[in-house]
Amino acid sequence: MGPRREFYEVKREFERVHLEHPIPARLSGQPVSVLDLAVGGARLVGSVRVTPASTHELAIEWEGQTIRVKCSVTRCVLRALDAFEIGVRIIETDPDADRMMHHLMATYVLRAIDEQRANWEGKPPMGPYVYVEGKSERYKRCELVNGEWQVQPTRRPEQPANGFTVSVEVPPHLLNMLRETYEMTDEEGRRLLRILAELSINKAEGVPTRRYVP
Repeated sequence: MGPRREFYEVKREFERVHLEHPIPARLSGQPVSVLDLAVGGARLVGSVRVTPASTHELAIEWEGQTIRVKCSVTRCVLRALDAFEIGVRIIETDPDADRMMHHLMATYVLRAIDEQRANWEGKPPMGPYVYVEGKSERYKRCELVNGEWQVQPTRRPEQPANGFTVSVEVPPHLLNMLRETYEMTDEEGRRLLRILAELSINKAEGVPTRRYVP
């Protein structure tokens, strides 16, 4: 696989999943905790200072498995005594690690959305929903304008401010569930839905999935 496309790497930021309980990990063998995750990077906390622009292996422990990716440090800031906040950008991974990372993020997103849906009378959880990862560069842009949904085919993967863009391969019944949830949820819920949408299209956006060999 080739490197990610420069346009999307420079021009946009991916939405992040904030972890209520940080996930244990190692950065080049040093223990760290993952505070939040995006499809292209992570925010960590650790006790060792690392050099910005240096490259490392990030190994995340989750559900008895280890997700290994190669990353570049974007920042390292002292936040408390012997505690450094570290930002990293993922620069290489492999297909298995990429799928595990996406499953991890989708699990947290769906859990948070389901907590909101549980308070809505007669609304089943979205838990059974599994994000559909697109195999092509064709999408559906769903935008809520004056209380009405405008759904248009597109080849641009950007997420609209008032709606979401998903793979064209997301089936109609799941698309209807996403629209219904978007209408009823709060701003944080809408942000989480955009993350779920990103997970369905990020491969076509060029997130790095080269063959990374630790």
